Amino acid sequence: MKRIVLFVALVGALATNSFAQCSETNQPKVLLIGDSWAFFMNADQTINNAFKKWGHSNFKFVSNSVVAENGAETDDFLQQIKQDEIVSLLNQNPSIEVVHLSIGGNDVLGDWKVSSTQGFTDSLLENVSERLEGILDFLKAAKPGIKILWSGYVYPNFGEVIADPGFLTGNSHPFFGTWDNMEKPTFIQLNNILNRFSDSVLAYTQTDPQVDFIPASGLMQYTFGQTSPLGIAPGGTYPAFSQPLPYGDPNYPSPKGSMRDYLGLTKDCFHLSAKGYADLIEYHTQKYYHKLLMDDLYVIAANNNENGTVSSAGNVANTLSLGENAGENFATQLTFNTSAMLDTTLAKASIFIRRESLTGTNPISANLEVTIKNGSFGASANVEPADFSAAGNDAGNPCLFGSNAGDGHWVRLDLPISFYPFINNNNPVQLRIAAPGFTGGKVTFSGTADPEFAPVLNVKYGTPTVSIDEVDAVIKFSVFPNPVKDQLQIEGVYGDILRLQVVNIFGQQIG
Repeated sequence: MKRIVLFVALVGALATNSFAQCSETNQPKVLLIGDSWAFFMNADQTINNAFKKWGHSNFKFVSNSVVAENGAETDDFLQQIKQDEIVSLLNQNPSIEVVHLSIGGNDVLGDWKVSSTQGFTDSLLENVSERLEGILDFLKAAKPGIKILWSGYVYPNFGEVIADPGFLTGNSHPFFGTWDNMEKPTFIQLNNILNRFSDSVLAYTQTDPQVDFIPASGLMQYTFGQTSPLGIAPGGTYPAFSQPLPYGDPNYPSPKGSMRDYLGLTKDCFHLSAKGYADLIEYHTQKYYHKLLMDDLYVIAANNNENGTVSSAGNVANTLSLGENAGENFATQLTFNTSAMLDTTLAKASIFIRRESLTGTNPISANLEVTIKNGSFGASANVEPADFSAAGNDAGNPCLFGSNAGDGHWVRLDLPISFYPFINNNNPVQLRIAAPGFTGGKVTFSGTADPEFAPVLNVKYGTPTVSIDEVDAVIKFSVFPNPVKDQLQIEGVYGDILRLQVVNIFGQQIG
């Protein structure tokens, strides 16, 4: 006997599939700990916002004021109170896979001075690194196999902010004492110390597969640019996205516009604005979290003619577009090489795709339809004019998650269970994304040239979970026997039956 899953459609009892009925839970995946940078990222919900923007709206971070403390140094995380709280949070949230750690900046800023000898500086950085390694060892023991991402820092901006003629300036500025204790270092002096510390951590991470660091000390220079002349030497400007990553130009600070604003009274010298921290974590997500958070196997759409746009007018393009313009309808077609898949069933399958631009009304909504083909829609795997209306193995409405709020945001399309049998290692998989009946706008997705922004097919191995919306409590019926061999009986149904359908665990209709 074989156990089946039964769907019974009654008048007014069960609703049809649409985006509105899709739901997800936010599973804790990241523990955020550390100093004031962790404190502000916790307050700003930076990681949650970044995860949603990158399609991972089903994951979230965990933190609190004990483990993300303003002013904390490495010594603090070698004390029992913080270590006990970390262990407690890990035990309470067993789904956590990564510790996002920001620590060490206060150690360096608190002890280094311009007059420090080379020997003192070497000893200082070595001691901070040793304490940092002690924290890493504790975290690895607290949860074997845990991943650790050291967040690092971007260039501060003491000199310009403190010299700026604002309400709080000079020795009245809250960070003047910190800068003065360091003997008022220039940008290049302080930035070089920061980069030396960061490089030592990077060298360590290259020997430890559980620990990672994404260097990005010049990131604010890259994302904000110096759009107005720097207020002090070396002066000058540069546009956004022009400075090379990860180091930018150490002769310059992070732009003042990227620093945290305090009610218009002054700017911070070391802590970032909400936008600055968002840029930092989104860069970490691009380089680290996006693929790490995916399930058992992810496949990136290859940069070839097997991915592109096909239109109702018979036009083909290597860009990825969806929607309608001047009476011409566009569908995005993607090909994924699934030869690396295990020979097993799937519990979940999703497409991640990044919105690059929008003209007119947004077609990404409840009317999306995805068609799947095991193999090729047409005579070859290349995108061809006939593919626009070519039949597939199955078609259906995906569930839409992630973020659809703007350019650069990722949407995640969770595919229907009935698609799963057609995603296997026998042939590549082609998927066509269309918006039937939609008019008035066209969206373009990021192409396949850059694998960090290319569409992704993500699959999770296991038995699919089949669920239906809750049936009205006044409608009660029983189905037996289950497992069934020959005859299936239904009792307790009153009124007309709109549809009766028997499906297996893959969503395939068998009766």
